[in-house]
Amino acid sequence: MRVIKTTNYFLMIISFLIAMILTLLPLPAFAVWLRPQWIFAFLLFWVLSSPMQCGIGVAWIVGVMVSLVTGTPFAEQAIVFVLLTYLVLKVHPIIAHMLPWQQAGAVALLAILNALLQGLILGFTGHTTHIALYSLSALTTALIWPGLSVILNRFRPRAYIH
Repeated sequence: MRVIKTTNYFLMIISFLIAMILTLLPLPAFAVWLRPQWIFAFLLFWVLSSPMQCGIGVAWIVGVMVSLVTGTPFAEQAIVFVLLTYLVLKVHPIIAHMLPWQQAGAVALLAILNALLQGLILGFTGHTTHIALYSLSALTTALIWPGLSVILNRFRPRAYIH
C-alpha cells in the first residue's frame, strides 16, 4: 500500500493567473508599497504543498512569465524565484509542519529575502530601487498567508491510498 499525492495542474495554472491579475490590479498611491507579493505567495503555497510537482522548473516558468507581464528586466523574477524555491525545498519539512502563524513568519522572512534579491538584481542592472519600501509588502504577504493557504488547501486534491 502506498500513498499517492495528486496535483491538479489546471488548478495550479489558474491560481497563478489569479495571482498575476491581483498583482496587476491598480492600487491607490499610498497602498502601492503595501501590495502583497501575490505571485510569490502562491508559488510558496504550491512548493510547500506539492514539492514534487512544483519545484525549480515551475518557479523558473512563473518567474519568466511575471517578468514579461510586469515589465521587469527579463528573467529577474525567474532568478529570484528559483533561488528562493531551492531554499524552500531544502527546508520544506520544517516549514510544512509549522503552525499557520509560524508559517506566516517564515513567509515574511522569505518575502523580505525576495525583496532584497530583486533590489540587488535591479541595482546591478542600473535601475533605481526602493528596497525598504518594497519590503513593506512582506508584512502584507505574511498577513494574507493563513487565509490564502486555507483557501487553496480547500481546492487542492488530496492524497489517496493505492
